[in-house]
Amino acid sequence: MGGKKKNSNIQNASEEGKLVWTPIMDEALMDAFLHQHNLGNRVNGSFTTKAYENIVNELKEKLGKEVDKDKVKNRMKTLKANLSKSHDLFKNLSGFSWSPVTKLWSAEPEVWDALIKVNNDAKEWMTKPVLHYDTFVILFGNDRATGEKSETAKELKKKQSSQHDNEPHNTIEEIDHMVSESGIFG
Repeated sequence: MGGKKKNSNIQNASEEGKLVWTPIMDEALMDAFLHQHNLGNRVNGSFTTKAYENIVNELKEKLGKEVDKDKVKNRMKTLKANLSKSHDLFKNLSGFSWSPVTKLWSAEPEVWDALIKVNNDAKEWMTKPVLHYDTFVILFGNDRATGEKSETAKELKKKQSSQHDNEPHNTIEEIDHMVSESGIFG
């Protein structure tokens, strides 16, 4: 039998250009994003090119694996999708809390029962750990679109127009008179 025997799926995946992420790698990824967030390497909720360069370099150093920006972005997209399911379900519900120790959502049995009656998918979260939830909320919790305060372009234009209508319109003569009356310049 010629050829090398493959030792693991990780080795196979890396040979194909894929990276198999482990929980330890996910933790390092979330920590790297949080570090860049704390450094201010974000503009309007988006991480800068420099932030991604720093994250890639940090992960290469910590993990000793070949990581690039595309792999980082793809993994974060996957993590965000998974964490968003939990976040969106529990964010406005009373009676539930997430434990940073157990990584589980907890509530009294009757509270779980009431939720499961209206949303059977909630049952999985009774025993499914939600890793990195605390970091996710710091990084993306405020960016989650709810649509509660959304406005159409027409509504926004009307609002801005009405704000300008309520502002006083003073002529140059009126402003000159107010300045001379105030005694500020003389």
